[in-house]
Amino acid sequence: MTQDSLTVAHWAVNFSHKLASIEEWTALVAARMEEARDEKAHILLMPEHLSEHWMHFAPKDLPLAEETGWMAQTAAQALPALQQLSERTGVALVAGSTAWRHETSGKCRNRSWVLFPDRDSVFHDKLVMTPSEKDPVNGWDFEPGDAVKVFQWRGFNLSLVICLDIEMPHLSHRLAAQDIDLLLVPSMTSKPAGYHRVYSCARARAVELMTAVAVVGNVGGASHGGQPRGENYSSGAAVYIPSEEVFGHTGVFSDLPMTDGSEGGTGRVLYSRDIPLAKIRAVRHGKAEAWPGPWDAGHVNIVKE
Repeated sequence: MTQDSLTVAHWAVNFSHKLASIEEWTALVAARMEEARDEKAHILLMPEHLSEHWMHFAPKDLPLAEETGWMAQTAAQALPALQQLSERTGVALVAGSTAWRHETSGKCRNRSWVLFPDRDSVFHDKLVMTPSEKDPVNGWDFEPGDAVKVFQWRGFNLSLVICLDIEMPHLSHRLAAQDIDLLLVPSMTSKPAGYHRVYSCARARAVELMTAVAVVGNVGGASHGGQPRGENYSSGAAVYIPSEEVFGHTGVFSDLPMTDGSEGGTGRVLYSRDIPLAKIRAVRHGKAEAWPGPWDAGHVNIVKE
């Protein structure tokens, strides 16, 4: 039977929820994946920099400059268990992102793994670093990625970018010709301004690519050695679709409003049920109200007068 929609479970993980070990974290993910399976979700989408949540149980004397290396080592240990969870539950897992040691350069990248129950995994390395991600003195030191992958699952073309990547219009232009049905966006934003940048740009990309864009971020903040790390995050979750009459005009398919995690718990979950990907594709291939299709401005002259 041909599938015409997907349901996404967005987990806005609350980093304030204390953890004692990677095993406890994996059990938490397992519970969410089982819940997503019971709710008939096809994909569980988690936020960026999940590995910062692990700082609750990181070595107390771990220097800032060594955090990403420790996170990358822990992520590599956790990945096989996450793959098994996807296979056991039948739910695809967008495992947020973590520090990951690059196979060739040996440097850490901000990597998001997409794990499937029925096909090979895919990963994306974040392309555009924030100031704190490229500051080896006062922050982390990530190497940027250099590729975006388009991959098929359940008859749909999917792709994934991370947080600041979604704010890059030229990347959107490059993706517009790839016939993407669903773009997945794990994010992390500390201030409401960052949340609005990411989510506003995700909404714009839905219009520009004539596609569905699913985004989620984390909330709250982890502690290390019993002390707050100084960052408290604000975010929510949403699916944006083209602003077309046939889809209800607004371009907002689902929305979980921004919070700062002060409500406690392990983080809210938004279920975006039956995102009409086949119907969006039909409009993309047919008659949208105004969308001209992938459009190249190379012929346009910029004139200063």
